Amino acid sequence: MHEKLITFIQEEFLTEPGTAITNETRLISSGMIDSFSLVSLQVFIEKEFGKKIPAAAITRESFDTVNKMVEVIRQF
Repeated sequence: MHEKLITFIQEEFLTEPGTAITNETRLISSGMIDSFSLVSLQVFIEKEFGKKIPAAAITRESFDTVNKMVEVIRQF
């Protein structure tokens, strides 16, 4: 799950190819991705993992790192 999320984020949101991110990289608070990207992440998660995450659970804080995203995904 972690690797799929990292690959998606690198391919869809990062402007510099080859930018390395880890499970703990701050994505939103560092400005690597913006809050508008959360909708695309929500759609990807639903399609890739079959998990429908309510919009209220997808926040800048809960989706700031890949580890935090996985925690939220596992709740649903």
